[in-house]
Amino acid sequence: MAKKAELRGSGAELARLLNITDRRVRQLTEEDVLTRQAEGDFILPEAIAEYYSYKYQTDETIDYMAEKAKHEKAKRELAELELGKKRLELHAASDVEAVLSEMLTNFRAQIHGLPSKMAPILFGKSMADMEELLNNEVEDRLSEIRDYTPTMFDKVDEEDEK
Repeated sequence: MAKKAELRGSGAELARLLNITDRRVRQLTEEDVLTRQAEGDFILPEAIAEYYSYKYQTDETIDYMAEKAKHEKAKRELAELELGKKRLELHAASDVEAVLSEMLTNFRAQIHGLPSKMAPILFGKSMADMEELLNNEVEDRLSEIRDYTPTMFDKVDEEDEK
């Protein structure tokens, strides 16, 4: 029985048939996607089949359901973040920075004012009285920082909306 004639061609001919560059044919051959014959050429029908098998069965093919699931997950996460903001459980980093900056600036100013406020009050007091008065005054100043409420961010949110 006679051997069936095989249609053979070079890398350049295969590139022209597949509408890709000769360099891409060499890359695919190096990646063992295309099979080069011992003679250095390609059996064109086999090489074309290998190329299309590779092209349509790689990770480059978009899995519609996986993409849809990722999209739905992202939408859910965004909705959860928005809900957290509405419940005052989450705040934007810029809002937190603004509130903390204001609180610390006020605290710094109050601490700097303590000596001039307390000096006349402490004059002539015993050491125990001075200690108690100073501790009370420091505690009063610290209470502003300690007494956090979510409504502190309302002012910042209103400014952002303007």
